Amino acid sequence: MATERILEDSLAIQMMIRRRYLANDKITLAYREGREEFQILSCEAEQFSAAMPARQFAEWGLTKGEKLSMHLEDRGFKFEAVVHCEGSGEVEGLTCCVLATPRLLRRADGHRLADFVPETAPVCTFSNSRGALLDAQVKGFGLEGVELAFKDPHQNIHEALRMGEVATLEVPLEGNLRLIAPAKVAYLGATFVGLTFTENADQALLGQYRSWLENQQNLQLQRDRENFVAGENRRVARISKGPDLPPVRLWVDRDPAILFVTEKEELARRMAEGLGRKFGILSLDYITGKLRPFLKLHGGEDSDWGKIRLIVIHNQLRLSSPLEFCKQIVEQEACPLPVVLAGTEEAVDLKRNRALAAGAVDYIPIEPFRILTVLRKLDETLKMFEG
Repeated sequence: MATERILEDSLAIQMMIRRRYLANDKITLAYREGREEFQILSCEAEQFSAAMPARQFAEWGLTKGEKLSMHLEDRGFKFEAVVHCEGSGEVEGLTCCVLATPRLLRRADGHRLADFVPETAPVCTFSNSRGALLDAQVKGFGLEGVELAFKDPHQNIHEALRMGEVATLEVPLEGNLRLIAPAKVAYLGATFVGLTFTENADQALLGQYRSWLENQQNLQLQRDRENFVAGENRRVARISKGPDLPPVRLWVDRDPAILFVTEKEELARRMAEGLGRKFGILSLDYITGKLRPFLKLHGGEDSDWGKIRLIVIHNQLRLSSPLEFCKQIVEQEACPLPVVLAGTEEAVDLKRNRALAAGAVDYIPIEPFRILTVLRKLDETLKMFEG
């Protein structure tokens, strides 16, 4: 079941717009000579709204029923659609353009060999025709090929591969299943390459791979639907009176405790499993506002931060920039605890410099999750700030 180049599933379209809304993303709207990015302010089943000043709404000459071109990006895929203006409105004090939810979305990058983008890009190896063994990450899986990016972002992909060159892929999927197949370079981007399977590939193995791919798409769709249903109350609250505070989740009750702020529950679970023998582990799917009020159920009154001794901010937050959130905690909330930013291991020095500039004490790679390394770094950080 490949991702459709034309998406006509109304629920899937609603879920996509909802994801962009919750991620605080922008869409691009074009009308006649005008073209600009706008923030999504609200999201209903049949309509959504984009922040648009009344002056601009008037300058564009928009009226109910007018058609606009919309462009958005979701999970690395680019989509376009025609949307109908439903008039102007106001959400949370901001003037907006109300738009009918489109009935159809078209992939604007249909040439890509990617039908499914995983939440975390798996690491793989491949060799080019000159026998060089290269490390990469799978950015997208497709029925007829894959899309890769080098694990080292500084490595020049155009020096390693040429158009039409045949490479040999080796991609771990799950358990003992590995995709090993010859693939030809179909296109080259600035930092990625599209490889299409050749006729010499093992068809039985490709069949297993495609079954795995279909299963992964179904699992992702199931999670999307569950999150969509669970997010209904949160969405309504956000539009009408601001968000309800999401609960801090206690994974392991131990002192000292570490708070992980991340939208990825699976990552928090891995942290609890890997670090829970030494540290207490709490996690928060952060939304907006000050952090300290979230902690009251765990002993964090106005005067202290409860049992928490260290805060780790993941680079994937739902509605906030990790760097801005770090500044907020350190500067506005005068948090006395050490704050660490965490994410992937690419460009660690650059990320560490940015983290320090935002008030953090360090940047720690946690993806991929190497238990002993992460444990040692967090332990060293806590000991440094004891007392």
